[in-house]
Amino acid sequence: MSNKSSAYGKPAGDTDFRKKYDLDEYAAKAKDREAAEKEERKARWEAKMAGKKYYKPMDGSETLTTARNATQDFSRLVGTSTLVPAGAGVGKRGRGAGFYCEACDLTFKDNLQWVEHTNSMQHQRAIGATGEVRKATAEEVHARIEALWEREQERKREQVVSLQERLEVRKEEEEKEREEKRRKRREAEERKRLEKEAAAKVKTEYGEDVRIEGEHDEDDMMAAMGFTGFGATKNSSTSSAAAGSLLRRQLKQMQSAKDLPGISCGLVSDSNIFEWEVMLMISDDCKYYGGGNFRAHLTFPPTYPLMPPKMVFQTPIPFHPNIYPNGELCISILHPPEEDKYGYEAASERWSPVQTPETILLSVISLFEDPNDESPANVEAARLLREEREGKNKDFRRRCRKCVRESLGED
Repeated sequence: MSNKSSAYGKPAGDTDFRKKYDLDEYAAKAKDREAAEKEERKARWEAKMAGKKYYKPMDGSETLTTARNATQDFSRLVGTSTLVPAGAGVGKRGRGAGFYCEACDLTFKDNLQWVEHTNSMQHQRAIGATGEVRKATAEEVHARIEALWEREQERKREQVVSLQERLEVRKEEEEKEREEKRRKRREAEERKRLEKEAAAKVKTEYGEDVRIEGEHDEDDMMAAMGFTGFGATKNSSTSSAAAGSLLRRQLKQMQSAKDLPGISCGLVSDSNIFEWEVMLMISDDCKYYGGGNFRAHLTFPPTYPLMPPKMVFQTPIPFHPNIYPNGELCISILHPPEEDKYGYEAASERWSPVQTPETILLSVISLFEDPNDESPANVEAARLLREEREGKNKDFRRRCRKCVRESLGED
């Protein structure tokens, strides 16, 4: 054996690093396989001598026979030629020229043979079916019809070639995705509601010594951040003083920050830390509101940061689907941290104490970049935005640009 070192840190002749195989284990597997093949050959011979067809014996894991979900495209072989090697066309066992059944390892020369085979007991046993059927319920029939209809619609959508038709298909898909999100959101809210009811029932039975999961999350978060007394204190002046201290620090941080382009903050009155005046300078790259300078007031409650502030835009008020005509902003993160009775918003999308004025204003700038026309605050703006996206007119763009010019003092 060579004593020279190798890349594996061992002598060059040392092959100990190679994968090892348990010879006894593989010999046992080979023995079991040979025994199974021998048993199958015997069963096939006995079935042949009895004039019967051999079927794979059932082991109890089979399911009832159901309708085929997959489709076979017979038309793709029409008018085609296939080179068949010598001997390949002898017998049906194995893959060859024609229609191949992977479950049974058989090849059929025409589509009629293939269809007859898929309906045979031989194929049913090979795919783990018993060959027996049961009467379907009305719900299963409806589900089957719905699945077939959806498959037919999907086939038609795949044949769409024009741009306008593709846009219509994509619009339908987006609507379905939104509806699915709403459904999941409602289900999650319903689960949370049931969990809270169950927890409240436990508390009623066992008293105040029981801590319900999530009941004191806000208090725990405030304690971890170094603030106490928010909301839970009986002394409202203490809560207000703590909120004012937090707001002063956050205002100072935002005024000294250099990574907040387009955001300017100050106080409406130096004597009131709870009312801020902000200026949002929208980037020129923004499609509808680019170049606009919009003023707004942020009014914080004494219970901040447990409860969200209110943001109201000043004249000129932006023409925006998520801004009420009176200037009040409608955005999920400024909604109180409670359950949405309509099931539209998840609790995670609403206000939480980890939000800050900085995250609020960044979200508002993002809302100017991508207006949301779902559940709008300004119904007319949402309608015109949808028509703009559909290519019907450009009234929304014109109204937005008028607001931008007014914000710059040009109109």
